[in-house]
Amino acid sequence: MAPKRSGNETGSSFGGPSSKRQAPAKNHGIHFKDNKQRDRYKTLISKPLHPCRYPDSYSLNVLGIRDNVFKLLGNLGWIAMLRPMRGFENFTYEFLSSIAFTKDRMNFDNPNHRVSFRLMNVDYEMSLEHFCLEMDFANAGFIHDSWNHDLKPDDYNPASFWERITGLTHYNTRSNKASNIHNPVLRYLQRVMACTIWGRKELGTTRTDELFMLWAMLNNRPVNTCYYLLDYLASLGSKPDGKGEIVVGGIITYIARKFGVGEDQGLNRIEGNNIETLVAMNFIKPHPPDNMTYELQLNVPLCLIILPNPSRTNTEVEDNLLYVGDDPQVHEEHTLRQAEGANLHQEEERHDHDTGSYYNDERWAWMQTEVQRISTEQQRQGVEITGLRNDVLRGNRINEENNQMLRNMMQHLHLQGPPYGPS
Repeated sequence: MAPKRSGNETGSSFGGPSSKRQAPAKNHGIHFKDNKQRDRYKTLISKPLHPCRYPDSYSLNVLGIRDNVFKLLGNLGWIAMLRPMRGFENFTYEFLSSIAFTKDRMNFDNPNHRVSFRLMNVDYEMSLEHFCLEMDFANAGFIHDSWNHDLKPDDYNPASFWERITGLTHYNTRSNKASNIHNPVLRYLQRVMACTIWGRKELGTTRTDELFMLWAMLNNRPVNTCYYLLDYLASLGSKPDGKGEIVVGGIITYIARKFGVGEDQGLNRIEGNNIETLVAMNFIKPHPPDNMTYELQLNVPLCLIILPNPSRTNTEVEDNLLYVGDDPQVHEEHTLRQAEGANLHQEEERHDHDTGSYYNDERWAWMQTEVQRISTEQQRQGVEITGLRNDVLRGNRINEENNQMLRNMMQHLHLQGPPYGPS
């Protein structure tokens, strides 16, 4: 069944034809279909808008994980959808204020899920199957939904998979921190999903849907992408309060493009992503001494993964999904640092020895000079004392000044008395 399209065309949003383009009308040019859409719009505009954070080719190349990341994205057919795309305020507010996703839970064998939404004042209504066709996604694949047991893969167990990629036996859907995921490819993909399809600005925990998608990527299992996409966007648009943030503008632009709405009709672009973002998110940190490589931030003692390092990050190797402590690379780094420390110590000792020799030579020369000076002074004073003594022996009268000088000299030389000769 073809989708229904009705309502005012794009030009009517700007007050009719004109040789000069008019300023956008209020409410982002949206002509509300009913009060329900108007009320949802008022709630949505109270929430901050943030750009999607898409995979960044430069960052992926620097970290050495680009091929692996895109291979896993390709397993779900997500490469085109996750090319960097700007968000637009009018597309975002209009789509989210109007979307309705109705799940058919009465017919398990052939459910007729339906979706409706508005873009540029045009109404769209269609089946999930037709939406998948428009979006170039297969209308098939697993749906990890609690109500539909037939479409859940039998070999998927979230608790055991969480343990497989984090080493943690405790599984809690509300507190599974994304930073506990070991492999940088999987951690990066979780962040991509969180910042696009399940748009969030803060990435503290891993959603159950994101965990399931990681499992599907690793095991190359088909997933009904459009079901998940519509389910989340509908829940975001229908939240009654003004709490939270909107981080799905680029994804809605992708939907708009697929339905023939050009980006030239978008108002107030939302854009932004680079490797500094990963550093700020404590995903990686620059690794000295050259800061041209990066250290993966892990909650694993004695485990050091320096990126790029494809042999340790390739997700096709099971051992790379879970890193353990006492990693050989740690020993290598430690040995290198010990060697650098030993060389530095030797240099310091050599410097100290050379410097010490220099200072010892200087000190010895100073001591020799001082001894010579004191010896000379003693000889001079000895001559003066001898002269005074001779004067005494000859009976010459010694005035008070000479007596005082004699006492001072004797005191300075620590003498008990003058060396008188025979009387």
